[in-house]
Amino acid sequence: MSDNSAFDAAPEAPTADWVRIDELMNDPFPSFERLRAEGGVHWVPAIGRYLVTSYDAVHTTELDQEIYSANEQGSLMIRAMGHSMLRRDDPEHFVERKAWEPALRPGVVKRVWTEKFDRNADLHLDALIAKGPGADFITDFAAPYVADSLRDVVGLYNCTAEDLIRWSQTMIDATGNYADDPEVWAAGERSFNEVDDALDEMLVWHQQHPDESVISQLLRIPDYEMPLERIRANLKMTIGGGLNEPRDALGTAVMALLQHPEQRDAVLADPSLWQTVFDETIRWVAPIGMYSRQVTRDTVLAGVRLPRGAKLGISLLSANRDTAVWEGAAEFDIHREVQPHLAFGKGVHVCLGAWVARAEVANVALPKVFARLPELSLIAERPPVSQGWVFRGVATMPLNWDAAGAVTADAAAALEAETSEAPTPTPAIAIIGSGPAGCFSAQALRRQFPGAHLHVFDRLPAPYGLVRSGVAADHQGTKSVARQFERLFVRDGVHFHGGVEIADRAELAALREQFDAVVVATGLSGDRTLGVAGADLPGIYGAGRITRLLNAHPDEAAAPQLGERLVIVGHGNVAIDLVRLIGRAECDFDGTDVHDEARRQLAGQVRRIHIVGRSLPEAAKFDPVMIRELAALDGMSHVVHGAELEAVAPGKDARVDAVRDLAAAVRPDASVVVEWWFGLTPARLEGEEAVERAVFTGPEGEIALDTDSVITAVGFCGEGELLVEPGAHPDGRVEPGLYVAGWLRRGPRGTIPDQRSDARGLAALVAADLGASSRDSFTYAPPAGATDFTGWQRIDRAERLAAAAGRVRAKFTSVEAMLAAANDPRFDPPVDEASAATMLRLPAEGVTILVGSESGNAELTADQLASELRGASQGGGSDTPITVRDLGSFTPTELDRAQLHLIVCSTYGDGELPTNAREFTAALADADLAGLRFAVFGMGDKSYTKTYSRGSELLSEALERAGAERLGEYGRHDAGSGDDPAELALDWAAALLDDDAAAIVG
Repeated sequence: MSDNSAFDAAPEAPTADWVRIDELMNDPFPSFERLRAEGGVHWVPAIGRYLVTSYDAVHTTELDQEIYSANEQGSLMIRAMGHSMLRRDDPEHFVERKAWEPALRPGVVKRVWTEKFDRNADLHLDALIAKGPGADFITDFAAPYVADSLRDVVGLYNCTAEDLIRWSQTMIDATGNYADDPEVWAAGERSFNEVDDALDEMLVWHQQHPDESVISQLLRIPDYEMPLERIRANLKMTIGGGLNEPRDALGTAVMALLQHPEQRDAVLADPSLWQTVFDETIRWVAPIGMYSRQVTRDTVLAGVRLPRGAKLGISLLSANRDTAVWEGAAEFDIHREVQPHLAFGKGVHVCLGAWVARAEVANVALPKVFARLPELSLIAERPPVSQGWVFRGVATMPLNWDAAGAVTADAAAALEAETSEAPTPTPAIAIIGSGPAGCFSAQALRRQFPGAHLHVFDRLPAPYGLVRSGVAADHQGTKSVARQFERLFVRDGVHFHGGVEIADRAELAALREQFDAVVVATGLSGDRTLGVAGADLPGIYGAGRITRLLNAHPDEAAAPQLGERLVIVGHGNVAIDLVRLIGRAECDFDGTDVHDEARRQLAGQVRRIHIVGRSLPEAAKFDPVMIRELAALDGMSHVVHGAELEAVAPGKDARVDAVRDLAAAVRPDASVVVEWWFGLTPARLEGEEAVERAVFTGPEGEIALDTDSVITAVGFCGEGELLVEPGAHPDGRVEPGLYVAGWLRRGPRGTIPDQRSDARGLAALVAADLGASSRDSFTYAPPAGATDFTGWQRIDRAERLAAAAGRVRAKFTSVEAMLAAANDPRFDPPVDEASAATMLRLPAEGVTILVGSESGNAELTADQLASELRGASQGGGSDTPITVRDLGSFTPTELDRAQLHLIVCSTYGDGELPTNAREFTAALADADLAGLRFAVFGMGDKSYTKTYSRGSELLSEALERAGAERLGEYGRHDAGSGDDPAELALDWAAALLDDDAAAIVG
């Protein structure tokens, strides 16, 4: 018997003795589909190991190197290439990865390697064109192009592309030689020795001729000298992956686009989609199909037991086609909803060359191939051949193209100069709804069509929808995205028509007759009900209604009294907002635009709040930063029920850590007590004339909570007649010329930043449908009584002038009052105020950007942020000092308290601080930073559901414990989102630095 009861109780993994290596080589996907359907973890005799094929199981192994070790005994990769960092665990792995990293950072890729990739692509495309139609894309372009680029990056200048191709393929074949073919081993050994000879020669050369290459950088590390045998092993690993992976991604991407001409056309219409093509390609066919791991102790994975010492095959190729994650996973679809794929791996072993591969394939090769080879097509009688399961890619792919129209590098340069002056389409596009989805759509369409006639409609005289009326009144940082939207109307020529309701489909049809395209972005404002007995009793309110009351929305009548006892159902961010808005002291609302009269009516009697959710803390939907914000409020005390916090080690789950903070926040003198209930499901609501009791079911039976009112925060739905059916058009196209955005597009989920990602894809769809549609002139006559953006500026100024002490505005509570202000020239903003949206005011004392980086992404983002801030500062006539500092280069005592500090920080592995921030963070334990102000932009991967952006949060918490004050909203970037981190960082910084700063974005 094991000392692990879960292991003892679990069944053994099923045996898949039907799996054959030859079938996996030819087409592994039918076998993978069956394996996933039968559980996802199997013993496979043909390969002598357990094969892990489901997404969840693969993801689990990647996040826990203590149980699933990369240092496999008897590893084929170690035999084929030597003991590289890929077959080591931390701390040994980390030291070698850190040494290998400098040449592969995104800033170096952008500054140094992209130009070389561009040159190599031109050279080999010209050679392909010279060979003529029928040439093989893989052998005649993809392989030599990637090989020459790899030679530049690693610094093996004494070898040819042919050498690298041969070395890579033979060592990769040996790494996947599960059939134990002696000829494969012999070919791999010859390459092994040839690489060593080439490296020995180049080590001497690089001592005298330092450059940016991997080999040269290794020789210049001041505090570490990697042993020669480890350099050799890691170089072979780099040659294997650095050639095969981008080559195979490039070949598969071209094949996929040629097989899906409608997607090819969409990308050619919107070049920003090349990155999307790259990610969908390596999801669809992961170039690294499988790698090995070994279990260090008895454990359970996907419900089956894995004994200590078990060897695993982790199949990324299978996991990336798991239908539990992707609908239609077997199909290539660049328009699918973004989910984080596993092609680059996760955890501490995430691919070190990812930035290089993206630049080679998405930034350089793919755009050039499709621009310079007109009428590119597959050859029906010579179809592409793909092979492999440990590594998979297109082996041969002859192509046809129009030889007469093929463009050489010189001709391409001349053509680019000529077409850069060609006129762009100028269609007329209407957008119904001025909330985040509508404004982000307008922003993306303006970038797609710089000369388009864009008109945004809203039924209220005030724009910005959810930002004005749905975001918590005390989260002004989130609301400040409106300043970014203001730039659309002030500087970018977008027209606003307020007080214009497109009420039904007949009015929609009439609008379509006037515009080339119409985007419906009216959102979903109805509150979902609980769907249990008693849900219609008086005293039950939807979270949307309460939020609108606190934001003075004109549709809402007088606020009710919630009484002394309140139950809030739901653990999402909306529910957390309501706990904070109702429970915090009135003195804590300085700097907000809360509707004080409504809040006093709602919350004046509340003394106890029960907040109840179905999930345990580790699966809850709240943002842990918001939970910590609640725990820090002095006027509230917290009690936690149903959470086994001691079962999760500190630092392993950000949500559990945040709930620990709640459990510790016991304040006997608090005016409001908040009781947190986890793992409970609503059963019924009881009462005679109004709700008196909320009953829930849980592991220990029923729990009844006496209450005076209930707020349901369980989601949103449509209300009244809708112009389109919610969620029926997830790609955004209802039909050519009619589109849908925001919650109407995907249903009521997603945050404000999510709308930005969707907007880019929507703009590409519109561009593909409209083509070159243009209007030399366009005039739209709004109906009588409509307001324009000048009218909104008057409303805005009137509300700000009427603000009570401690408030940023006093919102009008009726449409009539809004219209009166909109038509009152006394509220015209002064000229200097009206132009504030085009300027940025920075603190005169200076801004320091602190960087906590692991792979270089945070470093690149910080550099771009600093560049934009410097430009905006100079454009505004100031000379504010803006510096970027690595957190590993100084101590906390060196921080200048007079300056504002912007922290851009990544997360290492599964929720750890980035390496360069560890000593700095540890030193904060003895620091006194009272008076220092900082804000945080965290960079992470949301597929790490428990520790997304946790590294930056750990740093933020340490700074706050040292007495520093965190300002503004907590900015974040999800590596799997497809969003540009620098663009999001600029939005975040603009909102933080100045309410009028959004003009720096774009």
